[in-house]
Amino acid sequence: MWYRRIRRTAAHGAGARGARALAAGCVLAALGLAAGPAPGALAAPTDRPPTAVASPAPDATAHTVTLVTGERVTLGADGSVVVAPRPGAEADYVTRRSDNDVFVVPLTALPYLGRTLDPALFNVSALAEAGVTTTPVRVEAKGGATAPRSGPAFGAALAKQAGAEAAEGSVGDGPLFGGVTSVVPAVATAGGQAPSRPPARADHPVADHTRADHPVKVTVLGTDGKPLPGTTPFALANVDDAARYREPSLQAVDGEAKAEVPAGRYSAMVSAPAFDSAGESTGIRMATAEFTVPDGATGTDVVLDLRKATERVTFSTPRPAEEHQLILHYLRDDTKGEVAVNGGVGVSSGAPVYVQPSNRPVTTGDLRFNVYTHRKAPADAATPYSYDLKLANPAGVIAKNQHYEVTARQLTTVRTNYHSDTPGRAQEVAHLMYLPYESSGEALSEPFKTPARRIEYVGGSPGASYQGWLKAGERRFVSEKQTLRPGRTTTVDWLRGPLAPGFTEPAPGAAADETWYCAACRKGDALTFSLSTVMDSAGHHALALPSDITSSHFAVVSGDTTLYEGDGVSGGVLTVPPRKAPYTVVYDQTRTNGEFHQSLTTHTEWTFASGHSGAQSVPDNWTCVSEAGEYDGPAECSALPVVVPHYRLDAAPDGTSPAGDDHLVVGFGHVPGGAAAPAVTKARVEVSFDGGERWTAAAVTALGKGRFRADWTTPDAAAGRDASLRVTGGDADGNSVVQTVKSAFTVAAARG
Repeated sequence: MWYRRIRRTAAHGAGARGARALAAGCVLAALGLAAGPAPGALAAPTDRPPTAVASPAPDATAHTVTLVTGERVTLGADGSVVVAPRPGAEADYVTRRSDNDVFVVPLTALPYLGRTLDPALFNVSALAEAGVTTTPVRVEAKGGATAPRSGPAFGAALAKQAGAEAAEGSVGDGPLFGGVTSVVPAVATAGGQAPSRPPARADHPVADHTRADHPVKVTVLGTDGKPLPGTTPFALANVDDAARYREPSLQAVDGEAKAEVPAGRYSAMVSAPAFDSAGESTGIRMATAEFTVPDGATGTDVVLDLRKATERVTFSTPRPAEEHQLILHYLRDDTKGEVAVNGGVGVSSGAPVYVQPSNRPVTTGDLRFNVYTHRKAPADAATPYSYDLKLANPAGVIAKNQHYEVTARQLTTVRTNYHSDTPGRAQEVAHLMYLPYESSGEALSEPFKTPARRIEYVGGSPGASYQGWLKAGERRFVSEKQTLRPGRTTTVDWLRGPLAPGFTEPAPGAAADETWYCAACRKGDALTFSLSTVMDSAGHHALALPSDITSSHFAVVSGDTTLYEGDGVSGGVLTVPPRKAPYTVVYDQTRTNGEFHQSLTTHTEWTFASGHSGAQSVPDNWTCVSEAGEYDGPAECSALPVVVPHYRLDAAPDGTSPAGDDHLVVGFGHVPGGAAAPAVTKARVEVSFDGGERWTAAAVTALGKGRFRADWTTPDAAAGRDASLRVTGGDADGNSVVQTVKSAFTVAAARG
């Protein structure tokens, strides 16, 4: 599976001359890269022949799956999920995580899970690995019953049935839609429901006291004190050693479930919704139980009592704000620090959520519980604003007071401009937030129209970090994860042009334990050059799927010899001769996207010199590619002296700039990870108003520290046309970049 922070695996591909691909599963396909150059594509510039393989960036991948019920779930490389509701509905769901499997289950599907609905329908990591975008289903039915096709219609029908059964006092008892008895994915997936008892590990041989022959009866009580009718999934795990027993989704039928488990100490958790007659959630309660199964016990009774979920999760903020989203995260670890129970609840309907507070801290393993909320300004606010808050409970407990009062001192103020070269474009925004012990985030997306300006207040417990996520049309863009800085005010531009290929960089203050994959480095004689195909002027980059790149060409040249050349490729790793030599990397890209108007065609040339790297210049938490084609540590890895431009175009949020005096500020730097990079001393900026047929040189003024201002006059005759940019920068050692962006901005139409 190719989600890096869940599990990292190397896969072998058919690269040139036996070279190996650098990532697992569908990363290569996701990035549109070949596993290696075509036979004969490489030629040796000296006595040592180079080899090449594709080099994707592991964190550049993400996959969006439309569930059988119509919700859209985007799964990131780190296992983070962003959930968007099906049209006309809210997104209320639970998550369950077990090893490499991430389940996202809408609340209306919970009563039917494991009975009519196969849990594999909601295993988004397995569906993503299978390449699924819309979940295909196979339906079994009696009496000629039919089910709606996978998607929003299915979700609406499911909600209708859940509402009808709730009105009768029981949800999940009967077949779906009057006769459907089974709905399963019509595609082979690697994941499904975890086995009730994992195989014994080599370091934990099965002895008499670990045999799963101790019966446990679990009763789920409703708020009326009676066994909860219908079907209720819950999680159960051994917290001495989760490898002995871990079940993320057992089924309590009419409030009762039985299991056979090894002796030991256990934790159980249930999230149970209630529904109205329309199938909408009227409230969710989370209850837990800690208990011991004695060795030799002939029966252990456990109660998950929803009456104990008495504390409603609420918030107060400095400015009035309405709750738009609420997400709970419950993480229970065993004594070895391994995950035993990992689940959560997400709500966008405004339904109240209640949790069971702890009587005392857990004494076996650890418990972490936190809450996230996204809150919006009232509709009549002069400038739209929002709050994104991630707050932790004390370690080991669920606090008795679940009201969270947030002050201005806890908040980072982000003045955000959402640019759009297509006015009225539909976009979605989310903030993935992380606490120090979390490796993945979770969020619900909020739709809005662009261009737009908003104030976003972001806050959390100490050590919290966040990552922006934006869906523009069908493309998805992300920022790098950054640490919260309470009391600070910053300005952020999303999709400010020109959009062009480039290299991602760690955010300032990024955690030192966060692995970073070097995209332009040399380790020994392995030269890596891996591009992010679409980036805005603030460094936000496009995720790999879906891709709108309809043609691209990548080439690496040394002297008069072409080392690699291929279409549909945006990077590679070459094993090259050790002597220092000049290299030129050329990348052409054309995108076809009706939801974007500008920056659809680019041409970039990077020229630099490189020789054998026997020293380390990159930080210790970086990973580089070795000559064996494997991700490896930072030893003998140094960043290439590649020059990169950073744009500050003086255009409006709709991508237009009026005729007359205009300017661009461009700062040149180098790819991150280098030491004592040479100063950029040369710059040239050219503008074209006829698609690149003729170019006009701008007047360039050096501003210091690699920054330059370019001034030109846009003729009145160009009103309503697109303008192209060609930017050149060079450092004192002769390394340079030339980047051409067609339709980088639009000259505003003449008034009147």
